[in-house]
Amino acid sequence: MQREQTRTAPQKEAPRLSVKAQVQEIIAVMLAFSNLLIRETAALKKADFKAVDALQADKKLFAKQYEAKISRLADYRAELPNLDPALSTKMRQERLRFNGLLDENMRALDLAQNSTKRLINRILEAACQSVTEQKQTNYSNTGRAMAYKSATLSTSVDRTL
Repeated sequence: MQREQTRTAPQKEAPRLSVKAQVQEIIAVMLAFSNLLIRETAALKKADFKAVDALQADKKLFAKQYEAKISRLADYRAELPNLDPALSTKMRQERLRFNGLLDENMRALDLAQNSTKRLINRILEAACQSVTEQKQTNYSNTGRAMAYKSATLSTSVDRTL
């Protein structure tokens, strides 16, 4: 029996872009990601969680693209000092803007999370209080009906999020 070897075509490497093209791509991703963060932060402040949820797939995509492009830029370290000063300034300014928007978005996410936790805790406390305030009917050893507060009943609620 003769073995056939299948050969796969060698993978062609993506053409090496110039450092200028790499920086322009990073700026474009930061701009798009920044716009998404602005929309998400506004939705969080309005407690529009449907809108927040709708943005999550794009947010993950932009995060992956940003990480990949920044990682690839490390291959161009030697060329970065020769970058056009105007483009370098534009990238620095966009990075500062992006970091500020990212910080604001993280604060809005934390506030929304804390707000949700407080709301859930209030609902749970009200439910527990409602249960303990109700009268329960039980029967004595002799078979007589007795009413008493259910505070003696064991109630527990799972409070983990």
